Amino acid sequence: MPDHIYCSALLLVLAAVGAIAIANAVAFPRDLGYDALAHQAYADLLIHHGHIPSPAQSDEFHTPPGFYAVAGAAETVANGLGAAHPWQVARALNVVWALGAAVLTLLIARELFPRDRRLQIAALGFVAFVPVVLKLAAMFHPETLSLFASTLAMYVAVRMFVGRSYRWRAALGLGVVLGAAQLVRGFNLWLVPIVVAGFAAAALGGSVARRRALSSALVVLAAAALVAGPWYVRQTIKYSNPPAPKVPLWRRRPVGFYTGLGLPQVIRNPTRPNFTNKLIPTLYSEIWGDYFGYFAWTTTASGATPVPLDSAGQKELEAQNVLGFVPTLLAIGGVIGLLGAALRKSRRFADPGLLVVALLPLVGLIGFLVFTVAYPSGDGDVIKAGYLLTTVPGAVSRASGRLSSSPAWRAVSRS
Repeated sequence: MPDHIYCSALLLVLAAVGAIAIANAVAFPRDLGYDALAHQAYADLLIHHGHIPSPAQSDEFHTPPGFYAVAGAAETVANGLGAAHPWQVARALNVVWALGAAVLTLLIARELFPRDRRLQIAALGFVAFVPVVLKLAAMFHPETLSLFASTLAMYVAVRMFVGRSYRWRAALGLGVVLGAAQLVRGFNLWLVPIVVAGFAAAALGGSVARRRALSSALVVLAAAALVAGPWYVRQTIKYSNPPAPKVPLWRRRPVGFYTGLGLPQVIRNPTRPNFTNKLIPTLYSEIWGDYFGYFAWTTTASGATPVPLDSAGQKELEAQNVLGFVPTLLAIGGVIGLLGAALRKSRRFADPGLLVVALLPLVGLIGFLVFTVAYPSGDGDVIKAGYLLTTVPGAVSRASGRLSSSPAWRAVSRS
């Protein structure tokens, strides 16, 4: 692909996602979104009163303070500068985080597949335009910053493994980023075993001496623990785990929770309360549409009075769910193909750079399932696609189907 076409395509995608994110940030009501008022209360208490909220002050007391420190500081600065709506200014930072995550995904694809420009553009386009990314970017919510932080951690890890740079400084930097990501969202803890798997693959495959891989991994774990550890210690001392049903994990959800497809409503009417507590159709409709109703239709700030979805909005949601079918299959195929390539046995056993990216959606999905099963809710509220937002970059790395032309593929498939 010629340089001018490649650069133009990248700039076009970034300009489009930036414009959409800015338009959403400006137009979306500031009090709507997933638990928007609770998140604002957390940020206000942290910045203006100097403490993390208790359970009586905010339902988000269990969430790490990273997002609230950044957003609350932005609100304070905007308020000092005389902004009419300082919380909207703070929310506008999501534009930066969304664009940053998109650029980092592009850089990951460039590290893994340096010669495949079509794949790089496809990876950027997918992470930039998958609806759940832009939907969360319009809300006052930690997930978009979490997406940026986790993608940054993946990029630093991939760069280390591809470049075989296991010096202590690189390991320290990776550990700090991993710890910082956990201070934004606790779900980013699942990045740690993924990175450890990368070090194991590097050592077993012979791309680095086992002693060196072990020492680098220990530096990463120690740095991450130093950054995020105080938060976990605090929460363990102050609070116990949230109450859960006193039955075995495998009995907390009926079989229909896992197997229900929600047909035909998932196509004809993909909105709440249809197929409540059905995992697949709810998650699918949340990724590609607006199942819980924060864009196509709204509620009052108290959530008490719903505004019905009109016919135009209904048709739009139906079209989004239909159009999402093909890219969903491509993403699933990409994850399977990338994981197969990373694990293909050869003299190197497995490619650690490919492996960490391929494991991201798999490990994230396992963590998501454990959470949704461990803490079931009658209204299906725990099946929000935002909990899987950080796995998006791992689902697109093979989206263009051009993996076989890359040096990384040849390295792992050479026998």
